[in-house]
Amino acid sequence: MRLCWHHLAWHWVDGQRYLRVWVDGKTGGRWLIARQAAIEVLERCHQRQQDIQHLSFEELFTQRVRHRVFRFASGYQPRTFIGAFRRLLIDGGLLLDHDGRRRTLYSLRHTYATLALVSGDVDIHTLSRQMGTSVAMLERHYSKLTATMAAARLG
Repeated sequence: MRLCWHHLAWHWVDGQRYLRVWVDGKTGGRWLIARQAAIEVLERCHQRQQDIQHLSFEELFTQRVRHRVFRFASGYQPRTFIGAFRRLLIDGGLLLDHDGRRRTLYSLRHTYATLALVSGDVDIHTLSRQMGTSVAMLERHYSKLTATMAAARLG
């Protein structure tokens, strides 16, 4: 909810451009690297914001625009995403997980970790830094995934 355009910056490695995002959570502030698909989402957010449409996407970063990223076209920012998220889950028939528990915005964190580990795109050490948690915590919650994922190498 508090993410502002000035929390975003381009990061270059060997001529390749990545999007850095400054986050400040329980474990303190840190830069993380956004998935490539996130750039398209952010570009759509930018185009919907009438008061900054005159700026190019690149200028949002170079001018360190202090507006919030997640807000309505009018500039209004809801206090939380909870209601909208719940409505999306209900409409999609996804409100409850397979154990009958209600999904929350925090559920997306679990989904991110699961998809990152299953895809094999990110090693557990990098994922722990990206998520601001320990390798031990990830192993505790996702060890069944890592053993299953290694089946081809182990078998």
